[in-house]
Amino acid sequence: MEEINSNTGAVQSTAEVGQPAGQPEPGASMNPMPVDWIIGGVVLLVALFIAKKIGWLDRIRVFFLQTREELLKCSWPNRDELRGSTWMVLVAVALLGTFTFLADWFLGGFMIQEILLKWLGGAGAAG
Repeated sequence: MEEINSNTGAVQSTAEVGQPAGQPEPGASMNPMPVDWIIGGVVLLVALFIAKKIGWLDRIRVFFLQTREELLKCSWPNRDELRGSTWMVLVAVALLGTFTFLADWFLGGFMIQEILLKWLGGAGAAG
């Protein structure tokens, strides 16, 4: 029996052999914008019009103005302060990670494995 490759249709192009890729066929009408974009733009404009009428756009504008005003009041660290704070955070994270590792290793490995299981296992076998 003869086998048919089903992927041959996906590989073939509708463009002519001598025509550059991406160019429309001769005689085909070119739409400057897809219909989906036009519909999306109209929906966006209607949504913005409704938001303006309700007052949402004014509230958003006031929010950003107040946010900018508050950020101007902040005192921002200079480069040396930022470098020092960064090193403090890195050292604190390393110490906390080391403490957590050692506590887990000691309590999980030594206390549970060595003491509790052997003690419970010895008490259970003796009883």
